[in-house]
Amino acid sequence: MAALAIPMRDDPDVLKLLDLLNTPGYQAEKQGFSSLINYVDVISEQYNNILTELTDLKDRIGDITDRKNPLAVMVERLSSVVSGIGERLKAIKDSIVGFCKDTLDAAKDKGLSALGAVSETLHIHEGLEAISKGLGTAAAKCENLEKFHQERVALHEAVESAESPEPTVSLADLLADTRIDFENLTPDELEMTYAKLLEIGMNSDLSASESDCLQDLIDDAESLLPNRDEADYSQAIENESEQGEEI
Repeated sequence: MAALAIPMRDDPDVLKLLDLLNTPGYQAEKQGFSSLINYVDVISEQYNNILTELTDLKDRIGDITDRKNPLAVMVERLSSVVSGIGERLKAIKDSIVGFCKDTLDAAKDKGLSALGAVSETLHIHEGLEAISKGLGTAAAKCENLEKFHQERVALHEAVESAESPEPTVSLADLLADTRIDFENLTPDELEMTYAKLLEIGMNSDLSASESDCLQDLIDDAESLLPNRDEADYSQAIENESEQGEEI
């Protein structure tokens, strides 16, 4: 992942087009286009901030390729999602710059009438809103992972300093034998993993941050499952528990 450089408001072609839109009769187009550029820059800053937080978290949790470290796997998966959002945002920024170049060239050939095309860019707001929502979700997950990491560090330090530490079952312990690299699982493996995550959530005493991280995992797994929902698996888990009690 790479940060998005140069705010759009500083791009030479964007500045030229905004200057040309000062022409009388095109104030509405300038206002709409200027608002679009500002919105892109706000979202770009939002993306760069999340990127910085994830990079910092990666540096502090150790080997990101350690598949036995659930926090590392979750950070890696979130980083991949954020990277994909960044690519979409960069594509939009590139398309806007390309539009500016084309409009400036058209204005040289056809005159100021070419500026009417600026209104065609306003539909981009919808795509940007979806990107902003995705980044908001990613930021919340990143905050959950940060809390999870801080709690695990604090617990580790407390256990090391205690003379007779009590055994503690953490989310990391509960996930030790559970694969959470969902994209690499077969449909059957994904269903089994999803059911296991729900079972952990129903039967485990987790901290607030661990519960948040577990719910993020459940949501991610559920989004990849076809035609099944949490109620199906919760009922299945309850049925298995009842059968076990009867035995």
